[in-house]
Amino acid sequence: MSTSIAVAFFREDRVAPYLEALRSAGASRDELLPLSPARLGDRSARAALAEASALLLTGGADLQPCLYSEARLAEAQVDEPQLGRDQLEWDLLAEAQHRRLPVFGICRGHQLLHVFLGGSLYQDIAVQVPGAVAHRFYADDGWALDHLAHEVGVRPHDHPMTRALQAGGTLPVNSRHHQAVRALGQGMRVAAVSPDGLVEASFHAADDWWVRSVQWHPENLTAHPVHLALFRDFVAAARQHTGARPEIEVPA
Repeated sequence: MSTSIAVAFFREDRVAPYLEALRSAGASRDELLPLSPARLGDRSARAALAEASALLLTGGADLQPCLYSEARLAEAQVDEPQLGRDQLEWDLLAEAQHRRLPVFGICRGHQLLHVFLGGSLYQDIAVQVPGAVAHRFYADDGWALDHLAHEVGVRPHDHPMTRALQAGGTLPVNSRHHQAVRALGQGMRVAAVSPDGLVEASFHAADDWWVRSVQWHPENLTAHPVHLALFRDFVAAARQHTGARPEIEVPA
């Protein structure tokens, strides 16, 4: 059975860097399965992931506060919903959890993992986190995608993710977000924080579910070995799952 890494995204013009990062980490073009509401059509999340070995959740627009049982703050700048995306990725993540597929969340995907597992977000860092460092370095404002905005501090867990992040010593990252994880999802542990204490990297504590997430965008930083290693570990986890997973029948 071959490896297939599902890549959940919304905009066709934004998915290429994630696919290129996975290929840089050793995945072949044939191992990649891009999934968006437009590409999925009427297929269910279960059908979409029937042959998948892992799930990558990419960056993008804000999650809606109703997903973590909050109303929009009047003073917060929250994006308009991307039709179909929140529901699709929630369903994909539910199927991945059920089948224990390896999951790697980036930026929005990092936040989605925590919300899915019962956590919550700061709707707008500038409004809700006094003294926060700057996190909004968007390409639309002229910032390079690989602009190193701040460093993250790696927590001293004895875990493969934190050991890999610590291999780089101090770890500078790019930053393109205005929301952040506020309450951790159940089972998630903090792997790294920004200078203002916001959660920048995390992993799931369960031994039977490989889950990693980062708030920054390592797909733009693969020239740096530490950031490329995040994708290499994910590809390795997908291939390991391929060898262990049973055949799954999906109704026509």
